[in-house]
Amino acid sequence: MFVLGSLLQNTMIAQIVNSIRNLNSNVLGINARNLACVYPLNPRRNFPQADHKLLCKKLLEEHQVAHPKTLAVYNQYRDLMSLDADIKNLSGFAVKPESGYGGRGILIITRGDDGALRAGGKVIGIDELRAHIYRILTGCFSLEKVSDSAFIEQLIISDDTFEDILFGGLPDIRIILHQGSPMMAMARIPTAESGGLANLHQGALGLGINLQTGITTCAVYRNRVVTHTPDTNTPLAGFQILYWEKILDMATRSSHIFGLGYLGVDIVIDRFQGPMVIEVNARPGLSIQLANAKGLKVLMNEVSNT
Repeated sequence: MFVLGSLLQNTMIAQIVNSIRNLNSNVLGINARNLACVYPLNPRRNFPQADHKLLCKKLLEEHQVAHPKTLAVYNQYRDLMSLDADIKNLSGFAVKPESGYGGRGILIITRGDDGALRAGGKVIGIDELRAHIYRILTGCFSLEKVSDSAFIEQLIISDDTFEDILFGGLPDIRIILHQGSPMMAMARIPTAESGGLANLHQGALGLGINLQTGITTCAVYRNRVVTHTPDTNTPLAGFQILYWEKILDMATRSSHIFGLGYLGVDIVIDRFQGPMVIEVNARPGLSIQLANAKGLKVLMNEVSNT
């Protein structure tokens, strides 16, 4: 829902430009992130439950944190014999690798009125789907490039917050937490270039979010600041995120559940079931700083000194 007028939009653009001028000294780089955050705050023994999505979902289930339902799991090729039966009555679903990263290997499948399965608008046959899952099992999309598991997950139907700028796919919200406190947030919006995936490295938009209000402020696309979406030329500031307090609470709870002092929590908003945690990342990327025209370093120092 777009809530700010053009005058305020122009004022915010000027503020973004001024913020970027002061960004370099406060930005958190990869080496600093690892040395000051990941290594000392994230025990290595807790990495697997964040890196492996099925372990992550199990932990969320145990602590009653809302997350998408797992519909089927495939650990080896012979498990695929049940694929036809597993998807027979599904109108849509997501296929994911357990140890994937950066959105790699994820397929969003819908079933048309003609019964045909489609991924990205293109018809996909059952044999093609089976072959894709087999590639997951062989480790094509895993972090370590070793054998992996695949699973089918319920299809999330996005709420209409970003319908004016959404080009297919499912937007999500990334929140960075440091020592249990939310530091920074952004919405990741799929574009035509990203192929429906909410991944900045594949061309998705990153919209900075004001932590206090839950309203989008500035945005980044392909590592450059933008004010309008490349697909529809719609302004990107001023979208109010629904359930904002609940989203912050879910992210904070997740930071304690996973025993990580520095993490990124990814949350989607389902039209019917509300916010759900879809992923926890023990080494979240740093583009969120550009999306917010603000550095993480100064924010984390403020928390450490309180």
